[in-house]
Amino acid sequence: MSYSIFRVQGIKKLSDLRGLGKHNSERVSETNLDIDQERSKDNIELIECDSYLKKFNDITAEMKEEHNERMKTVRKDRVKSFESAINSAHNDVACEFLFSSDEDFFKDMTRGQVESWAKDSLEFVEKDIGITKDKIIHASVHMDEKTPHLHVVAVPLVKAYDGRRKQEVLQINRKQFIKTREDLSKLQDTYHQRMNEKGYNLERGDTKNAKHERVLEFKEKTNYHEQELKKAKEQSKGMISTVVSLQNTEADLNRSIYNKQLDLENLGRSMEKVKELDKIEVKEKGGLLRSKSVELAPEDFQHIKTLAQSSETLKRENESLKSQNRSLENENESLKVTNRDLREKLHQTEKEKNWYKKHFERLQKLFDKAKDFYQELGQLKSFERVIGIAKYRVNQVIGRYDSQMRYSTNDMTENEKVGYRHQAELVKERRTSKRKNKEREQGPER
Repeated sequence: MSYSIFRVQGIKKLSDLRGLGKHNSERVSETNLDIDQERSKDNIELIECDSYLKKFNDITAEMKEEHNERMKTVRKDRVKSFESAINSAHNDVACEFLFSSDEDFFKDMTRGQVESWAKDSLEFVEKDIGITKDKIIHASVHMDEKTPHLHVVAVPLVKAYDGRRKQEVLQINRKQFIKTREDLSKLQDTYHQRMNEKGYNLERGDTKNAKHERVLEFKEKTNYHEQELKKAKEQSKGMISTVVSLQNTEADLNRSIYNKQLDLENLGRSMEKVKELDKIEVKEKGGLLRSKSVELAPEDFQHIKTLAQSSETLKRENESLKSQNRSLENENESLKVTNRDLREKLHQTEKEKNWYKKHFERLQKLFDKAKDFYQELGQLKSFERVIGIAKYRVNQVIGRYDSQMRYSTNDMTENEKVGYRHQAELVKERRTSKRKNKEREQGPER
């Protein structure tokens, strides 16, 4: 069964808010490598926003007026602009809520169903967290990544009592909505409950030792990096094949150019023979009463006749070969450029592949340390079963691309085998159930 995922993180300064807006509008990131910009047009906008800072200013306009009035009563050396006061405060200027699940949850959903899920999640923000729609800067479902997820960027603006000023004032204060980690955990329970009331049939995410996760950590949890490592390896193999093919084509072109150059040289030698005409002895006859004529040796006459017949042909062939030679040289240069570009792409892909490999190895070390920790606690049996489940899922995700990386049950402990078999049976049951549901929806064949 899939899990309900709900996270929140603070946005410290207005510059951070601006950067987040740029990222969400341009959909470009050096750290988030899974953004497919061709699919960005499919993103679902629940609450649109052209400029995060403009929307922030609209939401906080009344608060800014209060600030400016207060600055009129303080010493000049203590006057601060509204933006400076916001950035230097201990509170966040805004916060971002992230809602999602795993790939299985979204696998068979239509775009309309994803939008309904997102609207239900947005309703949770308004009704259960208490941040109303007029305080929300942007709400968007990112469909251009591996797993759809809803981002809600909001300003937690409230009217609260200020002990120093002895009155209620407008504040940006997330703690008025989520005071402690316990409050966040309760809200996560409520979100899970709300989603199941809507019929989504989700499990509650892990609450024990839960830590705040940023987006990259969240993607690790959904097997993102393992999948991307395999994808990078496949792309790398394809690029190597393309480079080799281009190298072979370049070699063929070089041979063709060489052959054409030989043809041109042969033509040049043929033209040299034409020059031999000047060396043929000619005797003139006739004069006063009749026109002049020339006398040639029979073999010289035949030689001239042959050269005359082939001269035009040789000239045309010469021009044609020169044109072909220029065309081949241009094609060769074009292939060299393409080859260089592909080599650069291959180099970049290798760098990305190595990054994922190192990351995967680091996670494996962390995994081994966790195993030692649970062994010390005397809970190794349960943990090994979880390991078995994880190994099954890894085999499903990356095993189909590289059989050498598959985990073998022969190398597993008995408890790992129990977890592995349990997960295999669970997946089998889900597939059977899904097939039966599909057959029921389609109805009996006529």
